[in-house]
Amino acid sequence: MADELNRRGINPTLAFLLGAAVVGLCVLAYLHYERQREVVKINVPGFSGEITKDKGVDIEIGKH
Repeated sequence: MADELNRRGINPTLAFLLGAAVVGLCVLAYLHYERQREVVKINVPGFSGEITKDKGVDIEIGKH
């Protein structure tokens, strides 16, 4: 019984700050990935697509 009284959970403020830090790191990682992914967008009459580091060349031919 005494052990249950001495046992305390994590401080709610600390839990909130830890959660906010994790969410912030995820957002920064996503933004960094998106910035690194896109290399060149192609948008000329008859052609459209993009050239990326991870996928290579992706071009569509036709009316757009």
